[in-house]
Amino acid sequence: MEKKVTISEVAKYVGVSKSTISQYMNGNYNKMSKETRINIKNAINKLNYSPSKQAQFLTTRKSNLIGVVVADISNMYSSLLLKGISTYFEETDYQIVIVEASNSHNKETNVLKKLLDQNVDGIIIQPIHSDINQYKGIVNREIPMVLVDREIEHSNWEVITTDNEKVVSKMMNKIIEKNYDNILIITQPISNVTTRKLRYKTINEIAKNNEISVSLLETDENNKMDFSLFEDYVFSKKSVVFALNGTILIETLKLLKKNNIKIPKDIAITGFDDLDIMDIVEPGITSIKQPTKLIGKTVANLLHQKLQGKQDEEIILETVIESTINWRNSL
Repeated sequence: MEKKVTISEVAKYVGVSKSTISQYMNGNYNKMSKETRINIKNAINKLNYSPSKQAQFLTTRKSNLIGVVVADISNMYSSLLLKGISTYFEETDYQIVIVEASNSHNKETNVLKKLLDQNVDGIIIQPIHSDINQYKGIVNREIPMVLVDREIEHSNWEVITTDNEKVVSKMMNKIIEKNYDNILIITQPISNVTTRKLRYKTINEIAKNNEISVSLLETDENNKMDFSLFEDYVFSKKSVVFALNGTILIETLKLLKKNNIKIPKDIAITGFDDLDIMDIVEPGITSIKQPTKLIGKTVANLLHQKLQGKQDEEIILETVIESTINWRNSL
């Protein structure tokens, strides 16, 4: 077995003290010349030095771990989000620990507890709940946390999200222009998810102001739908389905195809998200494209700056990131 290199050997190789190596490992470069930093970095790479994480934590009280909690890892939004987050942290000394809440309040509570037990330095979360009382453990521990995609009401945690109200309004303008009589909104349970609430509210208000009928179909978290629920909307009226996320949009398209429903002749459809398949499915699905990787990178950047000790007023980031619409032929 290859002998593990010690901090003393690295110090001797570079010709500096052990405390200098320790300062470098902990990111304390203030009193260190650029030449010394380069020499230490080269020595660490050459000698393949890896400090004991446990010893490092006992010394610095830092684990260099970031907990990332997503609601549903099978959702393409989550996959792209994680890609953005991991790409950002690859350029830092932090490692990310990815956990899934599986759209369950109880599981989210459990995975957050496990992250706290691992002494993570910070947390990025796509919260299941909008009630701050569900997150007392984080509040009590005073661990830096930032939110992505969804808000926690009455909290001081920053959230990185997209311009839901603006982009939904833009889509609604097209629906009005096309003279649709009825909108069927399909979504997973709206209840405690602020993003779903805002999208639904925006559609509903604009439709009401333009005398368009709105119906709501909430699936369970397994996205199960029965075609009989669509029968009042297909053929009988000039109707459009508005899916509030990519998973629901795909499931709806599969159900319509299975029942030989023609888009947009029998029923029109649009919604979030603009996945690759939207360009392939006939006749091409008009959909909202969220810059999900950029959202991931931005939320990672925000947390990283907080961990570096920057105050809120020093952090200049765009927290609401603009989405676009890819116009195709499904409306």
